[in-house]
Amino acid sequence: MRKRIPVGIAAIGLVSCTAIAGCSADLGESEKTGRPIPQIDSLDDIHAPLNQYFQNEEEESAILRARTRLAGQCLKRYDLPVQSELTDPATGMVRNPVPLFLSENDANRYGYRAPAQATPPSPSPGTVETRHRMSASERKAVDAVMNGWGNTPKQVALHRYGGRPVTKTGCLGESDARLMAHTTRPRINGGQKVTSSTQILNLILTLKSQATDRIERDARFRSMITSWASCMRNAGYAYKLPADARSAAMEMVPTKSGGASERERKLAGRDAVCQQKVNYLGVAGYLTELYQRDVVKEYRETLTSVRENLDQRVAAAQKINRGARDHDDR
Repeated sequence: MRKRIPVGIAAIGLVSCTAIAGCSADLGESEKTGRPIPQIDSLDDIHAPLNQYFQNEEEESAILRARTRLAGQCLKRYDLPVQSELTDPATGMVRNPVPLFLSENDANRYGYRAPAQATPPSPSPGTVETRHRMSASERKAVDAVMNGWGNTPKQVALHRYGGRPVTKTGCLGESDARLMAHTTRPRINGGQKVTSSTQILNLILTLKSQATDRIERDARFRSMITSWASCMRNAGYAYKLPADARSAAMEMVPTKSGGASERERKLAGRDAVCQQKVNYLGVAGYLTELYQRDVVKEYRETLTSVRENLDQRVAAAQKINRGARDHDDR
């Protein structure tokens, strides 16, 4: 039987286990395993079963190249400049199996901004740099047409530009719809078929959140976090959770160049030392594999549709990209 998965339509966000119909509060077989938890020092050593249903870097690159081309064709219809390659910095964070893990090297160099946040941020889809310098009014038009009136602040949203209507989801929505055409559609919200890749992302995040909720209720995780808090307290930091330390760091004034201050790096360094001492990555990584595996079993039918959809979108993107190369070679 297909399990009902309530997922938000527009916003990307995490929800608790209780928000998903059919989610059991029982910790299941994963709690009963007696296998010792290994010491892990690298994210590369963690297997997160749900990641196989989300695009890897190669698949993401193919999709973004195709969407760049499709969005460019859309912009041309409005006589607006074609943008350079689209990026999506959020996907790397989604793939990260233990997002609060912090290595000592990164902590001492970058604080909590390590490593990507320590460099100039990547532009988000729809607002990347174009291939020529634009005026302020042209930039506003490009952003409004790319994102659509439904995803643009009301005061700058456009419903028409250059005599053409602007759609609710803009050129980005059009590029996504082109890749989603004729694909398998996973069902959410009691049987509704998804209509966009954003809804599929929301679905993956919802299931990851369900696994995370179980991890945080596991006695082994709670014991490890208690030890981490004690380690931090011994250095004068009264934080109950690693997330609390990160939140406090966000309130710290950065350097003039936007990097981590000495105060932030000191906090992050102690956080990393305590994580290493209590085997934070080992415990969190081990339980991530166990509980994500449980979720995959529970929602196998839905996730099979998710994987089919991804394979079909990647195939469509590769076809578009081959066509673009053939065109360029002429």
